[in-house]
Amino acid sequence: MLQTSFLQPRLLAGRVIRASTLSSSISSSTSSSKPLLRLHNTHHYSTTKTPKTFYTLFPTTLPQGPPPTGPFTINLRSLRAEFLKLQQTTHPDLFPPHHRKSAETASAQLNKAYTTLCSPLLRAEYLLTLRGYTDPSSDETHKISDHELLMEVLEANEVLEMAGDEGELVELKVKNDKRIKECIGRLEELFEQDRLDEVRVEVVKLKYWVNVAEGLKHWEPGKGVSLQH
Repeated sequence: MLQTSFLQPRLLAGRVIRASTLSSSISSSTSSSKPLLRLHNTHHYSTTKTPKTFYTLFPTTLPQGPPPTGPFTINLRSLRAEFLKLQQTTHPDLFPPHHRKSAETASAQLNKAYTTLCSPLLRAEYLLTLRGYTDPSSDETHKISDHELLMEVLEANEVLEMAGDEGELVELKVKNDKRIKECIGRLEELFEQDRLDEVRVEVVKLKYWVNVAEGLKHWEPGKGVSLQH
């Protein structure tokens, strides 16, 4: 029996990479209207007007900034290398006690930025918020209006629920990986052309297929998978 809860996509938070002594808290602010904190050297920090976005935290990997001036696709290997290097400069233990709280905040912001930019889905939603769109995760466009898409989602959900072993999921995984790749390619084009209304539609599709990918990842024999909003 199909679970209708799957028809509502959910935002899948990425995993945050932290050094062992970094604060576990993550800044919830993603608005470009609030400057992010930057630390300098090992004993100084400042709340300068820049960086204003997650992109400006990684000037080596993302020198052109966010789309449409810069590409949507990111070199994740380069991003990770720059992230690890920056982590060392924001480690709270490098700062005197009266600056450590600010250092923890900076580390949390860096982790949040890295997590967001690593995920095409989170990255696309973040870019929409930078351009003034309301929270994409609660947008009315998340309701499926495309009949063909609806049928594909129902079919994927049914396969996940009815599969008896992993072999029965191979075809779905291949199809779903292709769908995700196509969505990302489409987002690259749309962001480059600054067609944000169409970006919102594509993000809805990507959200569903990422949700299916999570279902495939966590599927277990005899348990199937339960995908909820």
